[in-house]
Amino acid sequence: MRAPTSRDDEFQDGNQASPGIRGGWLLPPAIVLSLALLYVVLPYGQAASAIYVGANLLAAVAVATAVWRRPRPYVPSAWLLIAGALVLTTVGHAIWYWLDLHELEPFPSLADLFYLAVYPLFAVALWRLGRDSGRQDDAISDALMLGIPAVVLGWALLIAPYVYDPELTLLQLVVSAAYPIADLMLLPLLLRLVFLHRMQIRAHQLLLAAVLAYLAADVLYAHGNSTGWYAPGGWTDSLWLLAYALFAAGAWHPSARRIPESRTSRVELTRRRLLLLAAASILMPGIILVAAGEDVGIVRVAAIASILLFLLVMQRMAGLIRKTQDQAASLEQLVQTDPLTGAANRRHLEATLAREMARAERTEAPLSLAFIDVDHFKAYNDRHGHSAGDALLAEMVATWQRNLRPTDVLARYGGEEFVVVLPDTDAAACHALVERLRDCLPHGQRCSAGIAVHQPGESADRLLWRADQALYQVKRGGRDRSEIAPVDEARTEKGAREKGVE
Repeated sequence: MRAPTSRDDEFQDGNQASPGIRGGWLLPPAIVLSLALLYVVLPYGQAASAIYVGANLLAAVAVATAVWRRPRPYVPSAWLLIAGALVLTTVGHAIWYWLDLHELEPFPSLADLFYLAVYPLFAVALWRLGRDSGRQDDAISDALMLGIPAVVLGWALLIAPYVYDPELTLLQLVVSAAYPIADLMLLPLLLRLVFLHRMQIRAHQLLLAAVLAYLAADVLYAHGNSTGWYAPGGWTDSLWLLAYALFAAGAWHPSARRIPESRTSRVELTRRRLLLLAAASILMPGIILVAAGEDVGIVRVAAIASILLFLLVMQRMAGLIRKTQDQAASLEQLVQTDPLTGAANRRHLEATLAREMARAERTEAPLSLAFIDVDHFKAYNDRHGHSAGDALLAEMVATWQRNLRPTDVLARYGGEEFVVVLPDTDAAACHALVERLRDCLPHGQRCSAGIAVHQPGESADRLLWRADQALYQVKRGGRDRSEIAPVDEARTEKGAREKGVE
């Protein structure tokens, strides 16, 4: 699917989709949700169980199908693992319902084998979705800081009752404890993905909701079984179906194709995350405080003192973090910005080109670039002075920035030369924009521009060179106009052949 060439036709989450399929991603999860509602409404029996297994299988097929669409989602192997996990749950449900409908209740059963095999697949999928981040260590540490208290709490509420149940055999004890343990092992991996990408990708938000719904269903099922209120065919079962629908929605959402960027630097610790870490750290002495009996007063006093001391440390830490974040933001601005004009510098331009060219190759979206040079700038400097020339460039950049989208990047290449990178923009739209920029130069100045559209397999240097050559032709022809670089037919044919082979 090719992205639209209109500059104003942008899709949510930074993804592009044709109008015909923008809502198409809702169809698979909507079907699964409809079957979930039908399952709850129908009386429990063969029809309801068949609907449940069918909805599960449909979700697995939907996720697998989404992986093989073009363009494929980011880390397709992770989504294939999720599809495989859903196939295992389908088999497990089919076995469990067959046993239950025939009033056979062995524990553990063959269904438990399939259910437990799901968790390693989920774990590897969550890990792979965050594989390319530059701050793995920080995210893992923070996830563990939240996950360890959850493990302790889960042990106290879910696992300990099985451990101290004398009626369970060793095998039954292992299987009973395996479910909450597996759930708790998924939690740090899920938190790691949240911390790495801040959930700025809608597909990952849906994945987060799916795993949370799955874990909630597991917890309710375990609690209902231990206390005797669980019965098949109710809302607890529908939570698993909700999770399956959310998995399908995440796989089919257009943002699943987006390459995530880690938005939290190594030195950054947001207030929200600091609050979460503080709550997690307080949870441990809080459990001691609640669980300790009246005859161990010293333990209770120590727990209260630990909480107060930790709050004071966190308050001090928050002030240091704020200062560090301000300094890091200022430094990042200096590193990426031209000090005279406020445009991006060449270092930022190189990073932007590498990112946008990789995205263009992946999504087949157009990417255009314009090389712009102010005409007779030396004569302007000689006539008005260098200070006036600097002021002209700064005013020109400020005017141009108002005509660009937030996703466009204007960079100063050197002297009076500038480069504009325009994602999701074809040659015609780029030419129209460049003409608008040429018409709004201050003080009656004029400029020339060369335009080039990225071709498959082309390097950044080659793209810049073609735009520069087009600019050179404009200068030879009298300046004060823009020209589009010719397409490299040999490269286009090679890219088409490679795409056909792929």
